[in-house]
Formats: sequence, structure tokens, C-alpha cells
Amino acid sequence: MLEQTILIIGGSAAGLAAAEAARKQDADVPITILSEEPYLPYHRPRLSQVIIDPDSKKNITLRKEEWFKERNIDINLGVSVRRVDSKAQTVELEDGSVLPYGKLILATGSRSFMPPMKGNDLKGVFTIWTLDDALEVSDWLENAKKGVVIGGGLLGLEAAYAMNKRGLETTVLERSDRLLKRQLDEKSSAMFLSQTERLGVRVLTDASTEEIIADENGKVARIRLEDGREVECDVVVVSTGVRARVEVMENEPISIDRRFVVNNRLETDIPNVYAAGDCAVMEGVWFGLWPVSVKEGKAAGTNAAGGDEICVIPTPPYLVNTMETRVASAGIIESEDESIISQIQVDDAQLNYDRRNFKGDALVGYVLLGDTTPFSMLARELQYYEG
Repeated sequence: MLEQTILIIGGSAAGLAAAEAARKQDADVPITILSEEPYLPYHRPRLSQVIIDPDSKKNITLRKEEWFKERNIDINLGVSVRRVDSKAQTVELEDGSVLPYGKLILATGSRSFMPPMKGNDLKGVFTIWTLDDALEVSDWLENAKKGVVIGGGLLGLEAAYAMNKRGLETTVLERSDRLLKRQLDEKSSAMFLSQTERLGVRVLTDASTEEIIADENGKVARIRLEDGREVECDVVVVSTGVRARVEVMENEPISIDRRFVVNNRLETDIPNVYAAGDCAVMEGVWFGLWPVSVKEGKAAGTNAAGGDEICVIPTPPYLVNTMETRVASAGIIESEDESIISQIQVDDAQLNYDRRNFKGDALVGYVLLGDTTPFSMLARELQYYEG
């Protein structure tokens, strides 16, 4: 019956995983996905490839249309949700239509955060979070020569790499004193910086943006930093974090701690309403990682379809491939605790770094740069230590 429909708001990692898990749990329950974007679900971490080559957008699709038809999952693209009425168990769309639900899964995700800096609305200033964002940036790069990325996290580095591959003179502005400060220790960060600059990407650390300045045509021309330095550019990508999409539950009696608060079954405190992925914080913990979103989505979908799955997420490692090298790290990266002993191997010529931190005989942290072959073994051996 229609009123038993599992309605999923959001078609990215968590939403897709929820639909797939719900169908496996119940072969007959109606499942509907409402996706704001006009595209089938895609692999968001690969958007930098689209900046380099717009034609690659066809290669990042997660599931083809036939996949949804075969599983009798109704996916509605380009649909925006205005609000949820949890008392009536309905969802109102922007076009005024109303859909009933039996179970609701909020997989609304995040949006890029744009800091309130002067000039953030100029032509040539972008954030990258959606496929349309990536396509728009790719088009702009056709006539650009100098690019700046504000933010030296993974998404920012990937954007910088893409601009560099498109032939732009590229600069990354990082607020802290080194790149990937939470994932790399001082030595490995310095090695990673050398690799980044070897590829032709300039990095300025301790760089806080004060203002983005326009030319006479209203397009971005340069950036002024708080210390007075200026960097010329004709395109800016701002990559300074994300904010959860929680607005569809405005005025609803749902607990929000920047994100929808859920338990380990991905239930919110509203009956029949679940949340998963970027928009959810499970038992006070949030990671913002694709594999975590998938795992949460699977649990939410299973439970919404009548299952009973407890979602357990050990602290995941940081594992990425960027700037033509690999990084893997977890646990204690560096510490002033004298009881923690480090074993370090460095090969500057091959850009390989291996640091393993021990508390007694227990491995409590590691950093790998370049050769990440030991990752699987170290991930199994790691014991988390709160010191």
C-alpha cells in the first residue's frame, strides 16, 4: 500500500545505500527516492575528474537507470522538498504536491560552506559539491590562467590538482601552518608539500583570506590575505568545509546538533523517521566519509524495511590518493606523551614515509605516505588510545 512507502530524501551515497538495503530486506515494499539533482546518483569524490574532463561525468554514475527499474525503486530526479510534516507523515514538494510515507529516511547530505568574506559573490568564485558545480568550474577554466583554492583539505587539493592539470598557474591557500595537519605529522606533511609543489601547485600556509577583489568587469582579479599578501587569480574555488542540509525538518520536533541526531539504528527521535550520511550524527560521532555514509545508509534502509540492524562504526582511517601519491593514517599521529615511542622510516627520494607509534607493545597510531602497502595490516593491529 502507498502509505507503507519508504521515502528517501537524497540520492547520494547514504540514500542509494538505504534504498538498496531496504529492497534486500523487503522485496515488495514501495521505495521512492527524491533527489534534488537532475542526475542519477554519482560518486561525489570523483568530481575533480569532471573538472579536468567534463565528458568523464558519465563514468562517475553509481547505478544506471536499469538498476532502479530491476529493483522496482522509484527514483525522482530534479525534485526539491519544501518541508516534512511528521505528524501527518507527509512530504511537501516545491511544486506543492504532497507525498505520504510509512517510513522516512533523511539522506539530505551537506552543502559547501562559503565563508562570509568580502567578494565571495564575484564572478569566478565557486564552491564544488555537485556535478553542476564541477561542470560550471570546468567551463570557466576554458578562459582562465591563474587559479586559487581557498582551503587545503582533500577536496581543495583535488580541485587544485584539477586546475593544474588544465594548465592553470595554481595556488592553494591553507590557514594552518602545514597541509593535512590532522592526518600527517610535521615531517610527512613537509614531504607531501614537496610533492604538491613538484607537480606545479604552489602552497601558501598561514594564509587567511581577507577579501576577494574584482576587476573593472566585476570578475575576480586577486585575493588579499589578512597579512597583506596578494595573489592574482581569475578563478577561485572555496573549499572550507560543509554544512549539513537540515532545513527540510524546520519546525519539526527533531533533535539537531548541527546534524540530525540518531541512535545506532539510525532512528531520529521522531517515530518512523531515520537519518544517515552527512546530515546525521550517530551517538555524538560524525566522520563525513563516503564509506561511513554507505554503512549508515544500509542500516537505515534495513531498519526502515522492518529489519533490526545495529550500526557500529569503528573510527575509520584516513585513506586517500591525491596529488599523485597516497596517504593513510589513523590513531595518534604525533604526541608529546613520552611513553609513546615512534618507529620511523623515511625515503625522501621515493617520497615514502612510515611512522608507527606504540604505547608499550600496542600500536596506537600510524602515518603512511607514498607506499601504503602496510595499511591493511596496521589497520587490523591498531588499538585506539586516549592519552
